[in-house]
Amino acid sequence: MAALVADPPAPVDEFDEIEDRPPAALRVYTWLFVVVVALHAVLLLVDVLVLRREDQVLRAYAAEPDTIDRPSTTAVFALVDRVAGAVTVALWVTLLMFAVWFGVVGRVSDRLGRDRRSVLRHWTYLGWRLTLVPLVIYLFIEAARDEVHPSDRAGFVAKALAVNHTAIMFASLRIVMLVLLGAFVVVVWRRLNPREPVIPPPY
Repeated sequence: MAALVADPPAPVDEFDEIEDRPPAALRVYTWLFVVVVALHAVLLLVDVLVLRREDQVLRAYAAEPDTIDRPSTTAVFALVDRVAGAVTVALWVTLLMFAVWFGVVGRVSDRLGRDRRSVLRHWTYLGWRLTLVPLVIYLFIEAARDEVHPSDRAGFVAKALAVNHTAIMFASLRIVMLVLLGAFVVVVWRRLNPREPVIPPPY
C-alpha cells in the first residue's frame, strides 16, 4: 500500500548532461597545449623563412665581400639567432607539456573506466615517434658540430649554406611532426569525450 501512495520516481532524461567527462582543467590544458603546438609550428615556419633569407645574405657575401659589414646583414644574422633560440624554447615547452598531458590523460582514462591503451593508441602518435628519432640524432650532431670555419670565403659560404639547408630540412620535418602531434591530441580528446546526444525536434 505504501508503494502505491509513494511519489513516483523522477523520470530519467536520456538527454541529461553526460557525467563521465574529463575534468574541465584537462579540457583547458588540452586546448592550451594545442595552441602551443600551433605556435611552435609557426615559429618553425618563420625559422625556415629566416634561414632562406640568410642564404641570400651568404650568397651576396660570396659575390661581394663588403656586404658582410652592412647593418642589414648584421640584422639578419641576429634575427636567425633569436628565432633559433625561440624555437629551442618552444621545443622543450612542447615536450614538457606533452609529457604532462599524456600522463594525465592516461589517469583520467582509468578513472572514467576507459581502456588507456585504446584511448592513446593511434597511427599519428606512432608517426610522431618515428619522426622524433632522426630529429634527436640531428640535435645531438648539431650540438657536437665543430664551429671552426674555413679560412677562405668560398669554403665558409659553402659550409654555412650546407648547414642552413640541413636546418631547413629538419625544421620542415618538425612542422610535419607537430601536425601529427596536434592531430593525435585532437583524436584522443574526441575519444575521451562521449558524443553529444542528438536532441530530436519538439514536433
